[in-house]
Amino acid sequence: MSHPYPSSNLNSDNKNNQAPVELAPLRGDALSQFFQETEVIQTKIQQFQSSVNEVEQLFTRNLNSRADPEANKQLEDKTRAANSLSTEIYDRLRALTQSNMKVRTKEEYDQRKLRTSTLSKQFKDAVSRFQNLQYENGQKSKETLARQYRIANPAATEEDIRRLVDEDQGGIFSQQLLQQARGQQAMQALNSVQDRQRELHALQENVVELAQLYKQLEHLISDQDLTFQEVEATVNRAELDIEKGYAEVGIARDHAISARKKKWMVLGIIVVIVIIILIIGAAQGWFKKPAA
Repeated sequence: MSHPYPSSNLNSDNKNNQAPVELAPLRGDALSQFFQETEVIQTKIQQFQSSVNEVEQLFTRNLNSRADPEANKQLEDKTRAANSLSTEIYDRLRALTQSNMKVRTKEEYDQRKLRTSTLSKQFKDAVSRFQNLQYENGQKSKETLARQYRIANPAATEEDIRRLVDEDQGGIFSQQLLQQARGQQAMQALNSVQDRQRELHALQENVVELAQLYKQLEHLISDQDLTFQEVEATVNRAELDIEKGYAEVGIARDHAISARKKKWMVLGIIVVIVIIILIIGAAQGWFKKPAA
């Protein structure tokens, strides 16, 4: 039986061999590019939510029957797709956070903060739901595993069942029981036990990985808050510098106007003085030609 919930290595910080995500084609200015990418992220979050719903439906359908290989493969493929998509969305949100450092205006800051925070919360809620769903599926698998084991071994004690469900990581205990089984029904039941064990272990691994992704998202959201605090401080400083520049320009303009007024006043005074001198000179006969 193939692994029903393949490990996806959700810790994107350690994906040394994973190719970078393919971002949306960018057009226009920086803010236009930002909204183009957020539309892509929004669409992928919706796809992730749909994948989680399909995983839930497929698991419920297969819970009491493992006889359909095609159904098992569908569940495996859908779980793998959901895990892969969650990694891509996280990487895109992280890249979006880094791009927000380039903001320089208050208007753009407000738009980016609202959109980035909204998308991050939506994705965090979706990951939390997937994690809780896989945990609940694990609990259901434990119940089914215990029931199948009781069928295979009616004499099993509660301690036997606990060991099978909680401790038999390598399937050694169930293999020993399989060797001791008698009858076709017991053999079939114990084979089902082993299949259910593999499913349970895979579910537990997926829950751990989703918990890691959820923790990374919390760190990312915290980083976003710090980023926006830094951006807000930068924007505020820029606005203060602009206001200071406007004030200095205004002062310089006032000085220039005042200087021009003073220049015309001095010029007027000089003209008046010249006129007075000319009047006095004319009255005193300064400008008359001497008699021959």
